[in-house]
Amino acid sequence: MSNNQLTQKQELEVAADVIKYLKDRGVEGIQAACILKTSATHVENRLAAQAFFNAMQKSLT
Repeated sequence: MSNNQLTQKQELEVAADVIKYLKDRGVEGIQAACILKTSATHVENRLAAQAFFNAMQKSLT
């Protein structure tokens, strides 16, 4: 595992913390699910872009 990846347990803990945070602020159900999905998609896209640029850099050197 690289340093910038979370274990599955850590990912679940983060999701649980976010759900609790949203619930404490009155955001539940579909709204909370959309926020979680959007956040996860953003992180996935960022990691995919980082992996792509790392691969490109290695291929150019």
